[in-house]
Amino acid sequence: MALAPEIYREFEAIVGPAYISDREYILAALRQPQPHSPFKPVSPVAVLLPETTEQVQAIVRVCNRHGLRYIATVSSLISFAYPNGPNTIILHLKRMNRIVEINERDRYAVIESGVRHGQLRTELMRYGLSYPVASVGPGGSVLANFACSSGDNHVEYGTSRSNRYLAGIEWVTPTGEILRLGSLATHAGWFNADGPGPSLRGLIKGFAGQWGGLGVVTRIAIGLDAWKGPPEMPTEGRSPRYRMRLPADCHKVLIFKFPTLDQVHDAMQAIGRTEIGFSVMKYFNASAALLATESANEFWELWNSGLFQRELARPLFVYLSTWSAEELAYEERVLHDIIAETGGEPVADEVLDIYRENMDFFVLVGFLQRVLRLGGAWAPTKLGGDSVSHMFEVAKAIPEFFDGFIARGQVLDAPDNFMITPAEYGHQAHIELLYLWDRNQPDWAEVGLQVMRASLENDLEHHHHGSSPPRAKAMLERLGPRYSNCHVWIERLKAAFDPNDVSNPMP
Repeated sequence: MALAPEIYREFEAIVGPAYISDREYILAALRQPQPHSPFKPVSPVAVLLPETTEQVQAIVRVCNRHGLRYIATVSSLISFAYPNGPNTIILHLKRMNRIVEINERDRYAVIESGVRHGQLRTELMRYGLSYPVASVGPGGSVLANFACSSGDNHVEYGTSRSNRYLAGIEWVTPTGEILRLGSLATHAGWFNADGPGPSLRGLIKGFAGQWGGLGVVTRIAIGLDAWKGPPEMPTEGRSPRYRMRLPADCHKVLIFKFPTLDQVHDAMQAIGRTEIGFSVMKYFNASAALLATESANEFWELWNSGLFQRELARPLFVYLSTWSAEELAYEERVLHDIIAETGGEPVADEVLDIYRENMDFFVLVGFLQRVLRLGGAWAPTKLGGDSVSHMFEVAKAIPEFFDGFIARGQVLDAPDNFMITPAEYGHQAHIELLYLWDRNQPDWAEVGLQVMRASLENDLEHHHHGSSPPRAKAMLERLGPRYSNCHVWIERLKAAFDPNDVSNPMP
């Protein structure tokens, strides 16, 4: 369905003729989510590129007047960024890419929606500052990770999840009001997400976020950490053959392997109690093989060799980042004592060298997009958060539902391709199972949903919190009762803030 000419002119008056289009060849790129998405392709009626919060507000008000749906996006790396119903416009926020402020004294940065990790992370290094970069690669939106989606990352062990870093928030509500939350509400600056009276921060970002279901967040402030590395990342070579090594006197990567998951758990907990290290995690092994190679053929050669299956089935990745050589030596001695006590041993040097030579894996994840190289389909499941011990219980139950898919040849034979990442020295943790499958099989489009459904059923059977409630009505209704009836509250909040159901309606 085409956008009415008079409505098109209203939008054009807001953003200018150069920043709106309803041409079919442009909309074609915005109508298809991931190939294995359960949603049927729906074309938006127009795409707009606003530049300011006021332009976003004006667009939202036009949508409410005319009953148009809208979805705000930057990188469109998830199916929620695509229309799931008719009469939808896309607000592409890539023009809103300004770093508004870097406050060195109070350690926060104010950014707009379109600021990417590669942009902010490299700029902050010059100030001796940092933040936990979500594991989406340098092209992902910082704001989306911190305010609208999960935001788990490779260094949350020594830092935290992104929701703990969120400070001041500028928010265009679904009906077109501009709200400024936290310390902004009293004109006191960007330093705090909470202000006098009840806080609205939880509406924007609790554990995961609303994926655009409650309006458009246009600017946020995030808290910053000290950066223990140099002002510029020391890089050798050219992409995809490059090396990024941090100074060896204060930075070191160690990877260990264990006979059982219980031993990985014990080592992870023990390291957390000592509060050494900056990144500690049990990482994927098939995804790691994809990151370590530069072509699909090279991946298959490595994967078929069995090296990563042997060395990284039950690994513990540890990245030490310190202020001095003496501190590094101390942390390494403590680490080796823990590994010896818990029954671990170092992985083969040919595996460890990959991460010694590419430390940006723990800083920016510059080559994450390599996981898409095989050209098939892939998806995550689990995506839960709870205690470290509970996440390991979830992991030990994965074979119960996953091995059948492997045996039937529906997914890649990679039962250990899951990650457990502790946060805040092990006071909580995140789990994620990634699975890959071939689009040449007849029922390929159903495989992703089948695995997710089996994963959910397994969680329900064991009373696990392996899967957080996703933004889909059917799944919310199944999981909601286990999460304080969150589905009831989500529906009530949506009705109160978005009475016309125009802000990225839930599929």
